[in-house]
Amino acid sequence: MSTLPDAHNTQLYRRLLRFAYRYRNYFIISLIGFAVFAGMEASMAMTAEFFLDRLEKRETESFKFIPREITNSLYFVPCAIIFLAVIRGIGAYLGNFYMSRVGLGVVNDLRKQVFSHMLNLPQKFYDDKNSGELVSLIIYNIEQVTGSVTRAVKSLFQDGMQVIAYLAVLLYFNWKLTLVFIAVIPLLAGLIYLASRYFRRVSRKIQHAVGRVTHIATETFQGIKLVKSYNGENYENRRFHQASDENLHFGTKFERVNAAQTPVLHIVIAFALATLFLLVLIFWDDTASRAVVFASVAGMIAKPFRNLSSINSIIQRGLAAAETIFSTLDLPSATDTGSKQLGAVKGEIAFNQVNFSYQPEQPALRSLSLKIEPGQTVALVGASGSGKTTIASLLLRFYDPQQGSITIDGQDINSVSLKNLRDNIALVNQQTILFNDSVLANIAYGCDKSEIDLAAAETAARNAYAEHFIRDLDKGIYTDVGEAGDRLSGGQRQRIAIARALYKNAPILILDEATSALDNESEKQIQLALENLKEGRTTLVIAHRLSTIENADKIVVLDKGEVVEIGDHKTLLAQQGHYAKLHQSQHQA
Repeated sequence: MSTLPDAHNTQLYRRLLRFAYRYRNYFIISLIGFAVFAGMEASMAMTAEFFLDRLEKRETESFKFIPREITNSLYFVPCAIIFLAVIRGIGAYLGNFYMSRVGLGVVNDLRKQVFSHMLNLPQKFYDDKNSGELVSLIIYNIEQVTGSVTRAVKSLFQDGMQVIAYLAVLLYFNWKLTLVFIAVIPLLAGLIYLASRYFRRVSRKIQHAVGRVTHIATETFQGIKLVKSYNGENYENRRFHQASDENLHFGTKFERVNAAQTPVLHIVIAFALATLFLLVLIFWDDTASRAVVFASVAGMIAKPFRNLSSINSIIQRGLAAAETIFSTLDLPSATDTGSKQLGAVKGEIAFNQVNFSYQPEQPALRSLSLKIEPGQTVALVGASGSGKTTIASLLLRFYDPQQGSITIDGQDINSVSLKNLRDNIALVNQQTILFNDSVLANIAYGCDKSEIDLAAAETAARNAYAEHFIRDLDKGIYTDVGEAGDRLSGGQRQRIAIARALYKNAPILILDEATSALDNESEKQIQLALENLKEGRTTLVIAHRLSTIENADKIVVLDKGEVVEIGDHKTLLAQQGHYAKLHQSQHQA
């Protein structure tokens, strides 16, 4: 895989800096702190020269700006050392703390923006991703940016300013010899550049491997009962170990080069220092004290150089992560082509010659036309893959048809704002989704807690026949349901989901086998509740068990994305067609 060009690196830096702009005051304070720290480091070297000159009872060039009655004092050097150390400490604190604050702020803003943007991406984005990749993007990738923004930038300024300060001292003492030392910098830059290309390439592979590890772990723990019931522990172990070993493989490659980079750079710096010291021995024509300080500062400059070389791997990890993050942020949000409002919805739904494909050459719906009258209960039946769920998804505009139109009360739903459209539709999935919150918050999902109508929620629970078991919970309707509702039984979770739809009180209902998780008695109760709920509402039922939709006003039989039969239960049975065959096969089963 080729690496990104330097121009793209610059673009990534600029985008990250735009996130840092709102923290510019912290950034400026940090830079001032690091500048003070570096200045005090250089001043320490000048203090050393002053001390050596005083020992030799020789006139010194240092601290000429301070009156001689002060510098001639016996206590000047000890006091200067303490003073410089205190100021240096204050500078280090300001630089480190405020740069960390910038980094934490950038990461917080970036994480919130990525999460918000992902919520608004089209359904197709989620079809192509697994949950582990998405969690890894929010957690791991952004944490890598933390390293790049906080640790790397902090070192870049702190150590970079130290290098500048030390070079200034060296140039002050002997500019000719210093230029010889500076000549090695292009070689160091070349080595860092080569390592950078490798780090970026491997960092992308590490991100992918971490995503797989996260995905497998999430998937396994979510389905732990299934794993155990099928004795799948060994299988999941093998999958996880394989993904983790892949992460180890790429991590090892990364650290191998990272570990080699630093000593190689140290050796190059050592050669430069050795050459410099040799030249000092041969050509130095100044005082011995200045030679000692010059050599000491030249040796001290190696440490910040080493620190700067070690942050290269952190920066490359961060840039690789930033590349993934910004590529996600650059994805277009779900297109809301509508701005109109539905108004008072009667509930007439029409599909007009609708064609839709998830993948090219694999049509899910073929020229589908269907009209549902206001207040009707219409059941969609057919074999798996016949297009039942697709119809519901198109009505909610999770996807848009490639051809044809869908209307509600004669108004094309593409002209209606997504929020208004979905405000008028309540959905109950076969796979119940509950969030780790209270029963009340799950029933009134989508409402701020201050806006929840407790009486309406209790009424919804009563009509969903959930009132009795909710009353028996530790904290009643305020009881937390646990992750994915794992503190409730399957039937209880399903009734909470139905109560959620009842609370929404939308004029259009989509029921994806909404009673599938209930026992026989509860199912009868729910069927009665749904019959009352249907009054004045249009209900679309995705049916898997035909026994649950025998009383539907209209049954639409689908086959390979096409409507093959329409009628009520008795009429379709009498036709001895697709519906009759489905009914017979389920009855025999």
